[in-house]
Order: sequence, then structure tokens, then C-alpha cells
Amino acid sequence: MDINELRIFLAVASEGSITKAAQILGYVQSNVTARVQQLEAELNTQLFYRQRGMLLTPAGEKLLSYAEQIIHLLEEAHKALNDSTEPIGRLMLGATHTASAMYLPSILANYFKLYPKVELSLMTDYSAELVEKIRHFQLHGALVKSELNDESIVQELVFEEQLVLISAPEMKNIEEVCHQPFLMNTKGCPHRDQLETWLKTIGIGKIRYLEFNHPDAIIQGVISGLGASLVPKSSILSLEIKGLVRSFEIPEQYSTAKTFFIRHKDSLMTNALSKFIEMLKQSSQH
Repeated sequence: MDINELRIFLAVASEGSITKAAQILGYVQSNVTARVQQLEAELNTQLFYRQRGMLLTPAGEKLLSYAEQIIHLLEEAHKALNDSTEPIGRLMLGATHTASAMYLPSILANYFKLYPKVELSLMTDYSAELVEKIRHFQLHGALVKSELNDESIVQELVFEEQLVLISAPEMKNIEEVCHQPFLMNTKGCPHRDQLETWLKTIGIGKIRYLEFNHPDAIIQGVISGLGASLVPKSSILSLEIKGLVRSFEIPEQYSTAKTFFIRHKDSLMTNALSKFIEMLKQSSQH
């Protein structure tokens, strides 16, 4: 069993397909198939069920955890031996759609200017998916909405904002707003949970939703008169000044939005990551 076989195994497990894994790795499909079969022969066990894709067997699930740790340790060793005072190398980040739209454009622009040798990448996803990628060492760090209780993850509160109810400007009062459809992210979004909890306290249990997964789409929908939403106040300040939306405050215990930066506790704190966290903290203080 060699390191390349483990990398191929991880790619097939992640993609659930020999074809997709081969495309990602830049190998021909027959080579990937042969290396997986070779690994199974060496371990004398079946690692995948080959029905409608490649699904891990219980033995494959066991190997997955060890393979991730082995690859991670090798990459960390390489980083430790090659890290310099000047930030260089790969920096793979993740963020929720809201965080990527509200906080990261200016931060990343400054980061690119200051540290052009860093190979920075960003993926957007839901908090739960980003947490899983951190757990499996697939990201160096991520901005998520929910506070975690996980000993394997280091988390820091970096942004805290007030949420406000928004509607089209012709809405006269909060009671009128609350009987409109709500434009929110999908179920499980902390802002949506806070909205539901608050609405229940004022006697509204049945809520009509129009689901969008991007804050800009939500705000544009509200401007168009589709309904109301609960969003960070900073995201609509200029729009309210222009008279495009109207905002209403709700009780403080339901209107606080927190964003955390998370990373795996066993990940090496490279100069590239350290400088990014430093810029995040500076931005949150403004």
C-alpha cells in the first residue's frame, strides 16, 4: 500500500465514481480501477460495493478514517518543512453564502494583494457541509453560522451582527409584515430558526416560505415585493436609505447573528492561514 493508492482510494470514496475520480486526479479510468483492485488485493478485503457507483463497505469506512489521517499528516509534514516567513502555498477556505457575500470580497482582495504567492481557493456551502469538510481535512478553515460543540474543531467568533425584519417600503407595521411569505434559506439555517422562534412568541405558528440560498436573491426578492425576510442590518443599510426596503427591529434575544471561523485542531497553523485569520479579526473590529 503506497501513498498514491490511498489518494486514489480517497478520491473514489469522495466522488462515489471511478470516472469522476479519474477526471479529478488526471488519470485514465483503467488506471484508477486497477489501483483500487490492487489495494483491495493487498488488504485482502473488499473496500467498495460496485452497484450504481462506488459505495464504501464497512471495511472501506474503516480505511477511510485512517487514509484521511495519513494523507493529512504527510501534507502537514510538507507544510512544516517548507513553511517560510512569507505566506506561500495552498490555502483552502470555505464560507456560507451569506459570509462569502458580506464579509469576504474586500478581505480576499486585500489578501491577494499582500500575499500573491498564496494559492487561495474558496468554496461556498451550508454550515453543516463546511464543518464536515473541516473534520475530514478538506478545508484549512471556514466561516460558519453555528457555534459547535466538537473537541476536534477550534472556533473563534469573528462577526456579530443585528438581524432586522425587512419588507417592501409600503409595509406600514410589523404585524402586516409578519403575515407575508418569508424569503429565507433552507431549513436548518440559524436565521430561519431564530425567525420561527420569535414568530411563535407572537402567536404565528404557520409560516409560508420561499426558499433561496443566496442573500442577494433574498433581498432582491423582498425589493420586488415577494415577501419579507430576516437579514443582517448591514446588508440593507444603503438600500433602506434609497427607499427600496423598510426594516423593523425585533427583540434582541432573537436578532443576534454570529459568524465563527473554524479549523481542525490538528491542522498546522501556516503563515498563510495565520495572516488570513489576522485580517479577519482586523475586519471584524471595524
